[in-house]
Amino acid sequence: MDKKVYICSPFASSAKDKDEKKKETIHNIHTAQVASLYAVMEGAIPYTPHLYFPQFLDDDDQDCRELGQMLGMLWLEECDELWVIGRRISDGMKKEIEMAKKLDIPVRYFVPKRTREERLMDALMFPDYAFREMD
Repeated sequence: MDKKVYICSPFASSAKDKDEKKKETIHNIHTAQVASLYAVMEGAIPYTPHLYFPQFLDDDDQDCRELGQMLGMLWLEECDELWVIGRRISDGMKKEIEMAKKLDIPVRYFVPKRTREERLMDALMFPDYAFREMD
């Protein structure tokens, strides 16, 4: 287990309603946890900054959020691949993907298991991405 993978998935909620925001954030955390476990099961070491840094940096404070994002970028420099999880790409994720490309770090795209119809829609809507399904 020596390949280091950077887990790139949404953290902050895009919802306006307080209850919906909380639900979406919990869902996003769970998604990052599942992706991290999947990486371990694939024999990789997951670097998941949005599971780690919010433990002691307040994501609702803009300065703390920017510090966490900067620290995450430093982690990215140490990784062998960047794994994009899901179909929604947040602004923070866009920056991570751009940085990975600048650093010549391979970017891989993962989605949960899909139906045949979802695979077809993804092929039509995202022709430039080769999604891999997570078991």
